[in-house]
Amino acid sequence: MMDQDHNLHASMLDRLIDREPGLSLEPVQQRFIDIRQIKASVIRDLENLLNTRRNILAPGDQYTELGRSLFVYGIRDYTSKNPGDIKVQNQLRSDIEKSIARFEPRLKNVRVQIEHDANKHSKARFRISGMLVIEQEAEPVSFDTYFDTNRGEYVISR
Repeated sequence: MMDQDHNLHASMLDRLIDREPGLSLEPVQQRFIDIRQIKASVIRDLENLLNTRRNILAPGDQYTELGRSLFVYGIRDYTSKNPGDIKVQNQLRSDIEKSIARFEPRLKNVRVQIEHDANKHSKARFRISGMLVIEQEAEPVSFDTYFDTNRGEYVISR
């Protein structure tokens, strides 16, 4: 398990984000973050991935590089599908697992489990779990996730 106070290198994206545009120089502390901040950035990036709708057209087999590019970033649009349908649930689960494996390198051995709740037929709820790998350390993580029908987006509980 990772030490909560251990300073780790921030991801490239986190280093490029300007949290205080009024300052001309970033403090050195912004280059290093702790595990809590890394988990928060993973949640932010997963929500961005889940809430991006992928291109409707699948690239042809002759375009193998497109399968690893931003052309396939995100997941298919499931908003018009029945979340209670087992086939739809399995497609969503598989789509999320593949997208995370392709675009979130900090998570390994990702598994998505659909949560069946008899009282929530209209909501898609699932748990994303895997190993958070940062530098030379790894820690098991899981994120409770659901589709918020009011906002029309996937939300990861914090």
